[in-house]
Amino acid sequence: MKEKLLELLNFYTEKNGPVPMECFTASCLANELSLSRNSVSQYLNEFIQDNKVVKINSRPVYFFGVKELEKQGIELENSVFESFEELTLKKEDFDRLIGARDSLRHAIEQCKAAISYPPLGLPILLNGATGTGKSRIAQTTYEYAICAKIITPESKFVVVNCSEYANNPELLTANLFGHKKGAYTGADKDNPGLIQLADGGVLFLDEVHCLKAECQEKLFLFMDKGVYHRVGDNENWFHSDVRLIFATTENPEDVLLKTLLRRIPIVVKIPALEERPRNEKSALLASIFKNESKEIGKTIEISSLAYQIFMDTTIPGNVGGLMNSIRATCANAFLEDNQGSDLLEIHANNLPEYVLQLAPVINFKLQGTKDKKMVKLCFPYQPNPYDAKLIGVYEKMLDSYRKYQENPLTNRILNETLQGVIDQYSDYLMFDRSQGSSPNHEFTKKITDKIFSIVMNRYNLKISNNDILLVSRYLSEYARLSHELKNWLSNHTQEIHDFSEIFQMKYPREYAIATEIVDNIGINLDIEVDEMMKIRLMLMICDMHREESNNKTIAVILCHGYSTASSLADAVNKMLNVNIFDAIDMQLDVSVDKITNQLNDYLKMKNYFDDLVLLVDMGSLEDIYKGIKQIPNVNISIVNNVNTKLALIIGSKIKQGEDISKILQTACLDTTSQYKYIQNRAKKKAILSVCATGMGAAEKIIDLFKKSLPKNIDAEIVSYDYNKLAEHGKTDYIFEKYDVSFILGTMNPYIEDIPFIAIEDLVLNSEMDQLESLMKDFLSEDEIEIMKKNIIKNFTLNNIVNHLTILNAEKVLDDVEELVIGMEQHLSKPLPAASKVGLYVHLSCLIERLILKNEVQLIEEPIEFIENHGDFIQIIKEIFSVVEMNYSVEIPVSEIYYIFNYIENYL
Repeated sequence: MKEKLLELLNFYTEKNGPVPMECFTASCLANELSLSRNSVSQYLNEFIQDNKVVKINSRPVYFFGVKELEKQGIELENSVFESFEELTLKKEDFDRLIGARDSLRHAIEQCKAAISYPPLGLPILLNGATGTGKSRIAQTTYEYAICAKIITPESKFVVVNCSEYANNPELLTANLFGHKKGAYTGADKDNPGLIQLADGGVLFLDEVHCLKAECQEKLFLFMDKGVYHRVGDNENWFHSDVRLIFATTENPEDVLLKTLLRRIPIVVKIPALEERPRNEKSALLASIFKNESKEIGKTIEISSLAYQIFMDTTIPGNVGGLMNSIRATCANAFLEDNQGSDLLEIHANNLPEYVLQLAPVINFKLQGTKDKKMVKLCFPYQPNPYDAKLIGVYEKMLDSYRKYQENPLTNRILNETLQGVIDQYSDYLMFDRSQGSSPNHEFTKKITDKIFSIVMNRYNLKISNNDILLVSRYLSEYARLSHELKNWLSNHTQEIHDFSEIFQMKYPREYAIATEIVDNIGINLDIEVDEMMKIRLMLMICDMHREESNNKTIAVILCHGYSTASSLADAVNKMLNVNIFDAIDMQLDVSVDKITNQLNDYLKMKNYFDDLVLLVDMGSLEDIYKGIKQIPNVNISIVNNVNTKLALIIGSKIKQGEDISKILQTACLDTTSQYKYIQNRAKKKAILSVCATGMGAAEKIIDLFKKSLPKNIDAEIVSYDYNKLAEHGKTDYIFEKYDVSFILGTMNPYIEDIPFIAIEDLVLNSEMDQLESLMKDFLSEDEIEIMKKNIIKNFTLNNIVNHLTILNAEKVLDDVEELVIGMEQHLSKPLPAASKVGLYVHLSCLIERLILKNEVQLIEEPIEFIENHGDFIQIIKEIFSVVEMNYSVEIPVSEIYYIFNYIENYL
């Protein structure tokens, strides 16, 4: 049946071509052959590994036969594609180079810029070790010039190997510039020369370092004026419009005349093979073996051991050396091969002796690797990062905004959705690109660091070095794509304006800080940052404020005199080795009103604190307190007659987390200082929403619960981290802040004396009496009846899944049902109804998290679970194989651990 599946897929591919038709989906193929979806998914996965089938990661996922696609002229370098456009895109010139969008990106940009520069381009010097691909890049630059219509298709690419003329400058002169008949012995006819031959095209001078000084000097006049004399003809000037490319393996500063280097403005560094990403080396292996396969007319398979040796060994000669070693390997294998077979197997013993001698003596990757295990070489899956990937990020951000408009979410959910999109692109910038190869990036990073240093200090915010690096890479990418971005932005002006207005209203302070950063970027880097980038910076600042929220006490020293408060705060902070105190310096004749205005301006920049401690040098505590604008739910402490000793005592106790009122009482004992403590904090009642799948789901549960209430109640309904509750229990900070009435959620954190209402109980209406009892503090009997009716309406399984995830509820519930049935079969016992409902919700959220690459984070690695429950892990992986195929995801052990715990709670 497996081969019939491949035959059917190839038939459909031949008949229809690569189009999004249902016949190319796993479910349709399963129905056609009367096979289970599990079996078809497994077979298709194997075919992808064998390079017989390609997959399109769309919704739904489509599959096509490689054999028929290649007959239709489609070049396949991957087995997995993100879209039909990517599959059918015909690659030209630089796009055909492996690493064109990664390690070679900057080099290619330099070549494009140089060859395009009017009127005749700029001379280019390619610098790299032997075998790095300088000749290939020179040839490809010529091809690009033709494709971009910079030169005509009839233009020639002329190669001169300068090593042939190392000791014979006269011969170089004659061959380059041409000669007149009779110019020297043997010159029996006119020779126009290579420069004339290359007129209108490209002249490539390879191994230019082999030219002696006098040979290099002969090029100067032509490079400067574009004119030259032929040998033996000093009367006539000849002209040639030719673009020059030079190449050398040596350090240009050491081997070329300074006067020649001055005439070559573009020096392109080509990285060595070992400097390039590992996935590029794997792609190069696949490409070279594929070419050899075409040459000999046989399918090539390579043993795992031989493949690992190629991957882990530094072979001399870079890409050229790798190519030669592969050809030698294929020749050795061909000699031993059964000539009648269509398959050529490569084993470790077929590798050239010098490669085996260079292979690592001890390589942990090779331990246990068998030489008999064969792998089919195919290009490693690489999501194709098209040049305008940032535009794709902007599209997804606007898409989140559109969904927000259609079905308004809470601010937190909108922020989390946007942050998920931004985080994926941030990972791409940090880990998937060779950003360090650009010399301009260091300058951008340096200026970015300076800008943030100034702005962050002003607003008392902290930014990590990683964030500085990330923003600078954003800006480098942004500047590179400025033209494409302007076109895109002009088509979405009104929508972006409306999108921005939401954040200006919700986060005015953060937006103002982002605007200040953007203004400084414009002044110092000459980069005109758009509104979408400003929103990205604003979200980053919101994150900084959330980190600030961990600091529950703000302490400020206010003193008269130039830098008196600053000096005192700085000294104490250094002694405590932590920043406890901020400082406000005041003029000697300043009024209390000005002091309080200055303090109020400072407090505007602060969010999320419980206690404010003010240490002042003089003045009426009562006057200062009255001048401070009331801050809800914040205790205010004021101490006068501050000095270093007093600040040190108070600061050390704040650092230790002691109660503020007790700190002041102890610190001011037997001193001339007085203090005033005003307690504004009162515990407000709260209902907590928790979800083991994450804070986003907890927010959505709150949304459904609020919709079920007939009115606003006198209690905060707060989403909270399930892991924190489970770990800290009743000692968690949330119980300091709130009087928690009960917890609503998907998994019980088991908090002593705090009732828990499971979401599945609301679906089954099994705990309505308990909920009714708990809500009597907030609602009347009539209002409770309305609430119960609303819960029955709102808390249906389909509605919950539709609300908790971005997925199609009907589709995902069908998939989840198969998962649950599979679990019951393997467990050999039915799950209780309540646990089934909860499991449906949990698994639906799990699938969404895997799609968004936002898997749960465990506090610590579940080593004991992995050791003791290997069978359970394997069972879940098998059950999830269809889901993994349909959604192009992979379930990690951390998620399996949660499933295990969930089932254990009910069995």
